[in-house]
Amino acid sequence: MLEQIQGLDDTLFLWVNNRWESGALDPVMMAATDLGNGGYLYPIGMVLMLLFARATFVRDAVLWTAASLAGLLVEGSLKHLVARPRPLEHFSAAIRAGQVRVHVLGPHLHWFSFPSGHSTTAFCAAVLFGGLYPRLLWPALGIASLTGISRLYVGAHFPSDVLGGALIGAASGLFALKVVRPRLPAGWSGSPVSRNGERERQDHAPKNASS
Repeated sequence: MLEQIQGLDDTLFLWVNNRWESGALDPVMMAATDLGNGGYLYPIGMVLMLLFARATFVRDAVLWTAASLAGLLVEGSLKHLVARPRPLEHFSAAIRAGQVRVHVLGPHLHWFSFPSGHSTTAFCAAVLFGGLYPRLLWPALGIASLTGISRLYVGAHFPSDVLGGALIGAASGLFALKVVRPRLPAGWSGSPVSRNGERERQDHAPKNASS
């Protein structure tokens, strides 16, 4: 079973990594892969929430932090527990023999391949922000998927690494939404903010019957 999975991984990895190689795609895929870097994505998320969701910033920041930490903990633990070789290490003998070529952009990585940390971060953000701001769900999932594909393109991960990272990231986002959010103080949810920055109050008084 594991040999079959590895065989499928090899085939899909080389298909994306070799067949898709293009000078025009290189900067696109590097940008997509950088979006999965938690060191970039975490502060970007904070800034976007502060700019566009000030009324719920405290709540959303706590949820983003909880989801990020959950994903990081699971992904980091599995990486060292599984200790799977990266594609460069896996294909090292074939590369030396001239049988396989791996297109690499960025650092040449050799170990701790499963799961993909960039995919974990990207899908964690997509699910969490899609849950908080539903209009962002499909665009965010599209960007996260591109980040996952970019990890094959730059030579850093196998497809199953990306799939594992995506599942962990999605689970981390759902954990923050379904487990952490209901336990936060009600006052942290904020209230709608008007265009002039003042909080709007909900009028719960009964309407005049003649209106």
